[in-house]
Amino acid sequence: MKTLTKAVMTALVTTLAVPVASTSIMLVSAEPALAKGKDKDKERGGGKDKDRGAKSRGADKPSKPSNGNGAVRSTLKGANASNASARALEVASPNSRVGKAAAYRDATITAEETAATAEAAAAATEAHKANDPGITEADAQAAVDGLNDDLTTLNGEKTALQDELDALNEKTELTEEEAARVTELEGELATKDGEIAQTETDLAAAQDDLAEVQAFEEELARLEAEEAAAAAEAEAAAAAQHDSLLTLTDGRDISGDEAAMDELHGNLGL
Repeated sequence: MKTLTKAVMTALVTTLAVPVASTSIMLVSAEPALAKGKDKDKERGGGKDKDRGAKSRGADKPSKPSNGNGAVRSTLKGANASNASARALEVASPNSRVGKAAAYRDATITAEETAATAEAAAAATEAHKANDPGITEADAQAAVDGLNDDLTTLNGEKTALQDELDALNEKTELTEEEAARVTELEGELATKDGEIAQTETDLAAAQDDLAEVQAFEEELARLEAEEAAAAAEAEAAAAAQHDSLLTLTDGRDISGDEAAMDELHGNLGL
């Protein structure tokens, strides 16, 4: 009985010892696992802390100033279609928003070209005026007419003198007084010839002046007509450009908004 009891006791102790050992092993093994779990929680918590720190630093960092493009695009509204590609602008339907942007682009180019033409025409007119001969055509014509009258008078006087001289020379014998008159007439005829020659010279100069004035006035009239036509064309083109802008913006006149117009023209390559 004692031997059995010892055997039984030995077996019982052995049996009880195994779970205890296992339990002890499991507890030892669980500690590193719990430690790892805590480390992961710390890491996750640290990550959240980093995120919160980054967000906090981001909140302290000043934001970049707005360039106002949002406000500009808000002003343009439908006219933002001007930002379409060059190909889209070329093939767009005239009634589409992109097509209206293309029409405005073309109208603006025409307006700029006609304005430049008008400016050049005005400059040409002013440059020509700098060559003004300083006398009007009416005054030049009056000078010519007056000199022609003088020449007619001088030639008439010369004819009278020559006739008188010829009559005296036809005589076979002259009195002393007639002889003296012949000498006097010959002197007067010489003087008259000099006056006629000078008058003819003056008349030629006056005729040149008249021709110069007439050419100046004719060219001035031509240039002024071209200037007027160019100015009218530029005015019509500017009106057409404005109308096309209103068509593009649904009747809103944004021409006074410099930023919006710069954006619109930049989009269209103007």
